[in-house]
Amino acid sequence: MSKFFLEVLDFKYPKEQLFEYQKSITEWAPNAHYSKKGIDTATDSKWFDYYPNQDTETLIQETTNNISMPLSGGAYKLVKTLAGGALPFHIDPQRECVLMLPLTNDNSGLQWIDKNQTIICNCVYKGPTVINAKIMHGVPANTKDRIFLQVTIPCTWNYLLLNYRNIFNI
Repeated sequence: MSKFFLEVLDFKYPKEQLFEYQKSITEWAPNAHYSKKGIDTATDSKWFDYYPNQDTETLIQETTNNISMPLSGGAYKLVKTLAGGALPFHIDPQRECVLMLPLTNDNSGLQWIDKNQTIICNCVYKGPTVINAKIMHGVPANTKDRIFLQVTIPCTWNYLLLNYRNIFNI
């Protein structure tokens, strides 16, 4: 098993419905963590976030009904990087395991780099995939719109690797 990503291709989700849902969103915003540092990801990277209300939005709730772990507030985030944009290399400050549910096809691959900025792993999404967000990762060049629903899985990477079949009921 990889220390970078874990494909969970048997996890089913309403991809088309989620894609249609995201088209109705008008409150896309620059990434909050970068904004706190004075970086506008909407302008610099064409990268936008939206935090759905997981308590009232039924589609979001239903998407993760098969996850056996309780998901905390803020577990969900829609992420959109437009063609020509980039997802800057970063380490997620508050989460380790992130379930990536691609809503668009032919996404630019996610890359992980080491301290010398050398690519050490590349992942082109074939479907639902959990990434290790505590290792430096990003998408330096995005050729098509890249839209995902991200779900924070509240556990460590090692726990996930040992228990993913139970976590995702597969």
